[in-house]
Amino acid sequence: MNMCSHFQAELASSFAVIQQQMNLEIRCLDTNHIQLAELLDESVCQEILHDFATRIHAKNLTCASSLFIKYWSTIWILPFLYCQAAAVPFVKWQSSALAVNLPEGWYWDRTLQLVDSKSLSLQIMTLKDIESMLTYFNLLFIKIARVGRVPYALLWENAAVRVVQLYRSLAQQNLTKEMQDRLQQQQCLLRSRSASSFNLTENPFLQLWNNWHPEFKTYMRKKCCFYFQLEQAEQKLCSNCPLQVKDLKENKL
Repeated sequence: MNMCSHFQAELASSFAVIQQQMNLEIRCLDTNHIQLAELLDESVCQEILHDFATRIHAKNLTCASSLFIKYWSTIWILPFLYCQAAAVPFVKWQSSALAVNLPEGWYWDRTLQLVDSKSLSLQIMTLKDIESMLTYFNLLFIKIARVGRVPYALLWENAAVRVVQLYRSLAQQNLTKEMQDRLQQQQCLLRSRSASSFNLTENPFLQLWNNWHPEFKTYMRKKCCFYFQLEQAEQKLCSNCPLQVKDLKENKL
């Protein structure tokens, strides 16, 4: 773990918490690396998605684009939600503060990449900040959906799956009453947002929370994320894939 030069002392304890609780590495990179904000540029977005497709040996750009968001959502969203709930000061969420860099030899490594610049600021995230973050992802997912030829709703579902998984994991831990309350506030915020605020016909978080499957003991997706298409998946479906439900029904006939 390397420290951002502008906030070495202030970030030390926050970095340690994220590493321990989120199982994430944190790396500070210089401003020459591609930033999340730059993905709104179509040519940059296309370059990044094609690179990701090559690295994971995806059969097509649709599969790669879906898994790109499934992977990066863990890094771009979850540590910030955790820090807000734990009232831990952290780098302010902004698209220019996050880097999109896959090093040589990358293999699904979970590393939060921060752009080390004087524009970084520290804060304890608020619910309003979470709303601002979600608004940015609307713009990003629209761009990736177009460039990657992948359904926009699938990208939001991928992000929602990661967030709901985080909440389910934290619910099984021995948390303070204050952190439990802040997590509940986050979930209330996500539940209360209108479908139109996501540019969708259904709130993607509610869609998951309303689709618990007692046999699979998980919140089932509505769309397949295409992970099974990767060679490493050996054509196995994710546990929450809607194709699992289809297979279950067919086996019962």
